[in-house]
Formats: sequence, structure tokens, C-alpha cells
Amino acid sequence: MIFLTGVPGFLGTRLLRSLAAEYPDRSLGLLVQPKFERTTRQVLRNHALADRTTVLPGDITEPDLGLGDRYDDIADRITMACHLAAVYDLSIPRDVGWRINVDGTRHVLDLLAQCPNLERFGYVSTAYVSGQRTGTLYENELIHNTGFKNFYEETKYHAEVLVQDRMDEIPTMIFRPSIVVGDSETGETDKFDGPYFVLHALQQLPRYTLMTRIGSGTEPVNLIPVDFAIAAMSHLLGEDDAIDTVFHLTDPQPLTTQAILELFSDLLDKNVAYVPVPSSVARTLMGTGIGRYLGIAPELIDYFDHPSRYDNSNTQSALAGTGISCPHLPDYAPKMVEYMHRHADVRSEAMY
Repeated sequence: MIFLTGVPGFLGTRLLRSLAAEYPDRSLGLLVQPKFERTTRQVLRNHALADRTTVLPGDITEPDLGLGDRYDDIADRITMACHLAAVYDLSIPRDVGWRINVDGTRHVLDLLAQCPNLERFGYVSTAYVSGQRTGTLYENELIHNTGFKNFYEETKYHAEVLVQDRMDEIPTMIFRPSIVVGDSETGETDKFDGPYFVLHALQQLPRYTLMTRIGSGTEPVNLIPVDFAIAAMSHLLGEDDAIDTVFHLTDPQPLTTQAILELFSDLLDKNVAYVPVPSSVARTLMGTGIGRYLGIAPELIDYFDHPSRYDNSNTQSALAGTGISCPHLPDYAPKMVEYMHRHADVRSEAMY
């Protein structure tokens, strides 16, 4: 059985569909919060997966994952597992992030350590476990004491520490995606956050306008489309050589803040003069009525003026010859904008 957490979330649902197609003979087990059980069953019906899937109402914050007397039976059946469930809100309080991201991961690891037939485990971390570190950041690096931009980063960092500490007993591969946006072919997303806040802000402004530019504008902002993230994870989960390896799922050629602003402005037919402001000033502004009007969260500011670059040598080496690579943002940004125009009134319920 392939065991997943994180459905019916954005990444979880897409990974479910991909793995179901990749492994048509395997059953599927989904640990799902009870409040999302109905939505999950509808997803399964929509994709003709209901007959081969067991929905397991549960909760990663519980030591037994809320499985009760089903715990041992589920452990015996699991052959592959992927843990995506987390709270992704950059503004989460530390106690909430710790309970879900850290304790939840610990409870999943406890289950997997008791799975006699487990072949591999994919853990979805984040590139931003790097926190406040700067310069070139490598896949084989984790431990640091430079601090974090927010409690999301901090709790995901401590969760990955737990995962790496148990890699000697659980056959693990770790995926660290950067900021995930919509599908590069269709623009499809159900998460209008991150760079979509910037698109929304530009959309609210007059055609000829001023806009703040955070810092120098020369630092890279690493975005990847969801279809690349899913294709990479699905492929790597099938590779024996990928076990015990960390993969940065990042764009090897990210655009700078200024280049992204200019790209989005052109796509929205805006003529913008940019006024540079320090990150601290921009963060303060976004905490006022201006930020609420533009729809930009103060916590997002830190990601548009941080001097860090993510080396992804492991990923590029493992994907060489597969045809799986990260598209260049200018090639798929028009699809992002087109989809946002048609669907930006849709808002996802916060979930983990």
C-alpha cells in the first residue's frame, strides 16, 4: 500500500494522482483529517480512484495518528509512504507549527519505523529550512544557528532534523521545494498565495503607477511550477539510488525580484515606476491598510530580498536524461496570469 498524508491539499492531491498512475497495481491509503474526508472522497471519485483507496480519518498530531486499533494493520501493509501534511502559513504561531509540523512528523516517523515492508519514504520539506542563511545553499547541508524568517521555516527545519536523524532506520528521500506556483501548462492552482499576492497587488494599481521595490531588486526569488515538483518527486520515488538523498526542487536559473516585477507588469499591461524601499520599511507598510488593500502579507517580504541561491546538483544529476526539468518562469508566467484572471475569486480553505 502507498500511504500518503496531505490529501486533499494542493501538492498532496497531485502526487496522489501521479503515484496512482505510476503504480496501478498498488492500493492507496490516505490519512485525512475528518473535516476533509468528504472532499477527499469526491477527489477519489473524480479521478476513478475510490475502488483502490482506503480513506483513513485521522490526525498527525495524535501519537497514534488517530488510527486507534487500525494502527498495526496499516503498518503491516505500507510499502511506500509520502508525508506532505503540514501547515504552510508563513504567519503561523510557533505552538501551532510545532504541533503540526514537528510533532506530526515525529508521529509519522514512529509509524514508519514499525512498517516491516516499507521500501521507501518520501518526506516533503522545504528549501527554506535554510532560514536566514545566505550565499549558496547545498542539498547536503541542514544544521545551522542563523535563525529563521518565521515560525513556518523554524518548525519545518526541526521536522527535517527529526527525519534526517532516523534515516538509518527508515529508507528516506527528502524533497525541498522552493515556492510552488501553478501548473506550467495550464496555470492551474488552488493556492493564490506567494507571488500571486504580487500579481494581485499589481492588478489593483492603475495602468500608469508607482510601486515599491523591496531592496535592491537584484536578489533571486526561486519559483517552481507544481507539475515540475510532482514529476520530479514521482520519478525519484521510484529510484533506489535516491534513497538517503536530499533533493532541492528549485529553479537553477531563478529571476531576480526586479525581473519578476517587470515580467508580471508587462503581462498585466502595467507601466510601473519602481520606488526602492528597505525590507524593514516594506514589511511595516504591508502591516498597515496599504498591505491589506494590496493583499500582500508582511511575512512574504523577506523572500524578495534575501541573498540566497539553492544548488540542486543532486536533483539535476538524478533527473538527467528523464526529460524532467524546471521550466523557465517567463515561459509559463502567462499561464499563471491567465488562470488567475479566471479563478482568483476562488480561495482554498487552510488545511494540513
